[in-house]
Amino acid sequence: MAKKRTLNEIRQEKNYGYTAPSKTVEKEGIDSNTDVEAIKSMIVDKITKQFSDILFETVCEHMSDHSVFQSQTYLTEEGYEMFEDEWFEFYHEHHGDVLHEVTQNITN
Repeated sequence: MAKKRTLNEIRQEKNYGYTAPSKTVEKEGIDSNTDVEAIKSMIVDKITKQFSDILFETVCEHMSDHSVFQSQTYLTEEGYEMFEDEWFEFYHEHHGDVLHEVTQNITN
């Protein structure tokens, strides 16, 4: 019988593409009985990637809540084509700043 997912797991899967970790250690070529260090490393890698994806998406969502980070505040459709590169640089520079600061707050 399949495990019932919690409401939180369903929400995370819908919003962030997160899926709960499954027991697929043997499928990845690691012997679950002997190679503990490799398993720990694999788990850390998976969690780090999932955490980075969730953090990236969360920063995007919070930035989109503010008009200063919405392209339609500054540009029309015609203007967007003309200034697409400048807008891309502006948005991603600030996105990177927020992401860096959040990461620093987590690690300190």
